[in-house]
Amino acid sequence: MTLQDDAVQRASVAGRYRIGIGCMALTGLYGRIVASDARDVLAKAISLGFRLFDTAPLYANGQNESLIGDVIGSTEGTTVATKFGLAETKDGKLMRDSRPESIRASVEASLARLRRERIDILIQHRPDPAVNDQEVAGAVQDLIDAGKVAAFGLSGTSIDRIKPITDRCCVSVVQNELSVLSDPDTWSAPQKIGDMGAFFMAYAPIARGLLSSNAAKTKRDAEDYRSQIEAFNDPDHSVSEILRTCLKDVASAYGISVTALVLAWTKTRGANVIPIPGPRRLEHLSDLVDAANLELDTAHISTIEKIASSQSDG
Repeated sequence: MTLQDDAVQRASVAGRYRIGIGCMALTGLYGRIVASDARDVLAKAISLGFRLFDTAPLYANGQNESLIGDVIGSTEGTTVATKFGLAETKDGKLMRDSRPESIRASVEASLARLRRERIDILIQHRPDPAVNDQEVAGAVQDLIDAGKVAAFGLSGTSIDRIKPITDRCCVSVVQNELSVLSDPDTWSAPQKIGDMGAFFMAYAPIARGLLSSNAAKTKRDAEDYRSQIEAFNDPDHSVSEILRTCLKDVASAYGISVTALVLAWTKTRGANVIPIPGPRRLEHLSDLVDAANLELDTAHISTIEKIASSQSDG
């Protein structure tokens, strides 16, 4: 078994559960969070059996990776995915940089913060139109050959980029947004990616919290970047009443929360799909456990998708 196969296999199993932990919100992007609370969430997630953790240098300017390094480090059996190629400038703008020398520097910095000898899954955070994909793939393959990276992935990418890149470096993981609120045309993406031999890490599977059980009741402070997103100004009208009612009714039938239900739905998009929600509190983890243990009835899946598609069409 190659290093790439090993890393992706561990990601697909994700410990006891086929759900990963998105760590972005543990260092403040979704509002203030006490450092000890963030550490407790990570420690509890590990004790429950979650094994896949997703981070990036972009999140809190490296502090998120440092948090993962402090709590998880090189804990045996854990899989850590991090990224390169996207940074925030001093004036708050996002800058893409996937030049080979920048990739190498990013990886060295990530290894130090994560306290690991090798990055399990290294993901290009976003495509960089200024750098040829073959250059990017070549730089990552060199890092794999050097034993500093185990597997390569792409995030926020179109499917048509994957095969040409794979000719230079195997693409083992694709990380794109996917939820009940996503355009139904994207719901089949995981299967297409699976046909190429890659796993699909679904970020924002709860639509950044818009689909959560308490979306309409949650108050967001000024530091929560979602306060700048129009859909969160009035969550009740951003998700149709008929869809919310449907989700509540189906969740009730299983005795779980709506949050757990929409996570379980995300898993139905393919055996290669690993949702990576972002729990911020210990109680959030129970929803992840419920979702991981739930297999939805095909009739319920069909009902949810029919109503969600109608909202999209509207």
